[in-house]
Amino acid sequence: MDYKQFRKRLCERLGRNSADIDALVEGLSIVLRQSCAELDSVAVPAFGTFAPRKHAEAIVDDLSTGKKMLVPPEISIEFRPGAMLLKRLRQ
Repeated sequence: MDYKQFRKRLCERLGRNSADIDALVEGLSIVLRQSCAELDSVAVPAFGTFAPRKHAEAIVDDLSTGKKMLVPPEISIEFRPGAMLLKRLRQ
């Protein structure tokens, strides 16, 4: 499912226009970015939890030049589905 299909389904289920749905999705992404940047988890009841995971900086070898490079630290987001979501997916 791509974003257009996702937006269409949300419009149908919520009875809102696509501009409202775009604003809601953008708001959710801003909350996720800000919370995860501070290493705080975001829990959505009956859906799941978005948890940040910080990867430390590392020194790696550049395969093309053979020089060592410093890779900066990064934060990735891990999703853990909730029990209700898993239950609905299994049905």
